[in-house]
Amino acid sequence: MDTKKALKIARDAALAFYADEAKTDPNGYPYSPADATKAAAKKSGLPASRLVPVVAAVYYAENGRRSPLSFRAKNPTKATVAKAVRVARDSGGRLGRWEVVAVRLAVGLGKDPAAVSVAATKALYDAASSARVEGRSYSGRGTRAGATATRESETVEVVAEGGES
Repeated sequence: MDTKKALKIARDAALAFYADEAKTDPNGYPYSPADATKAAAKKSGLPASRLVPVVAAVYYAENGRRSPLSFRAKNPTKATVAKAVRVARDSGGRLGRWEVVAVRLAVGLGKDPAAVSVAATKALYDAASSARVEGRSYSGRGTRAGATATRESETVEVVAEGGES
């Protein structure tokens, strides 16, 4: 089987797994792609390690579609949209990932999810907050090293600053 066909089988399997998960465990939302990756690997014949980004993209899109950002105004202003992006991103968790926030934004604005890029979503976040620009946003950076302003000292986790010695 060629790789293109196997990837399509994997995407379809991930989507079916998501739908089944939504039906059998509605309280588990937002869903994690971990188990779906294993199922997609089994159906497609591709290694699970190669399918992690493929299945994750399906899950990010589906989680985002189920939680669109809401706006009171029919035609929200850029400032209103930027604030909603900031609030969504800062809430963290699976719904706070950049990819998910981009889909949530697109669906909330009535657009095709592919029409709103992660780069545009980050720019809107930056317009509403200086946290990402200044390094204070730890969420999604992979390590604390990427968000130096979230800590004042390397030792703060071991010894409280300003405390008794």
